[in-house]
Amino acid sequence: MRHHAVAATLLTATLLVTGCTAENSSDNAAENAAESTTQTTQEETTRLLTDIDGTDVRVPKQVTRLADTWDVNNQFVLMLGGGDTLVATTEEAKQLPWLTKIYPHVTELPTPASGTRLNVEELKEINPEMLLTSSKEQVEAAQAQGIPAARVDFDDFEQLMKSVRITANALGTEEADQKATEYVTYMERNLKMVADRLGGMPGEKKPKVLHIVGGEDVTQADGPDSLVGEWIAATGARNVVEEVVDVTTVTPHDIVDAAPDFIIVGGMEAQLGVDKLVNDPALANVPAVKQGNVVKNPVGTSNWGRYSAEEALQLLWAAKLFHPEKFEDVDLVAETQQFYSTFYGYELSTEDAQRILDGEGPAA
Repeated sequence: MRHHAVAATLLTATLLVTGCTAENSSDNAAENAAESTTQTTQEETTRLLTDIDGTDVRVPKQVTRLADTWDVNNQFVLMLGGGDTLVATTEEAKQLPWLTKIYPHVTELPTPASGTRLNVEELKEINPEMLLTSSKEQVEAAQAQGIPAARVDFDDFEQLMKSVRITANALGTEEADQKATEYVTYMERNLKMVADRLGGMPGEKKPKVLHIVGGEDVTQADGPDSLVGEWIAATGARNVVEEVVDVTTVTPHDIVDAAPDFIIVGGMEAQLGVDKLVNDPALANVPAVKQGNVVKNPVGTSNWGRYSAEEALQLLWAAKLFHPEKFEDVDLVAETQQFYSTFYGYELSTEDAQRILDGEGPAA
């Protein structure tokens, strides 16, 4: 009897173990199937985007609600046909007269960011499908709230073109991809044209250039370690700021010692800087001042000389300014009109194009 009882007990235990194993296997199979379904659904509705830092971000296949908290990149979104997708911008973008003229809707958009700070609660209320920004802090803040975020940024031509590509990938449309390719082709054409015409020029024939960041403060100058430094070098000129920096401080004494042939003042308030420089008695004998070569940098939907898709036009403008005899055939007004028509779908008048080249806003 004892043997029968033991056998029965063993049989019962075996059945229980078998039943539990089968139940666990069934549960695992269900979980795996659910995970597989989730992964399949995710792959069908999203894609991976690689940002400027090489970080992969999973975003919707086609973004219809895009927050862009770098004012410069709003210009890229517009250029790539994504203006209707923008649901958030920056206060800086709203202060760009040509951008707001071409794309007035930007003035109606909320601005959930200031500097590197991101108001995540406001961003969540806006409910974007993703965020584009130049700030690493904003990327981290958005991602912590479950909002896909990618970084765009540039300080040279290669990164500029890469940021255009990233923005096109973020939008996820065929139109954006085609426009990005068209833009990169145009930029590369202008880089090649300038290089071909100025190649082999000896250093002593290259004019010396000082680029002032903005007219409000003429003590801040752009150094070689910047996009400004890159286009100065590319257009056959020498930056009088020799220190390898982005921006540095210069005094009137520094300017006199550097003796620039050209002084270019950037920003929307450039005229203030031009007036201050040309009327400073201490600078009266500086070549740029004596020869009337203190000029305003063109400003369009963004400042041409610093961070702008219109950097492609800046190359032509600067090359013709420094070496007019080599670029007599380049019609800057026509180039500007064609650029705006091609990339913004906006027809500039001759007067408007000239105002942009003169660093002036739209006529009142």
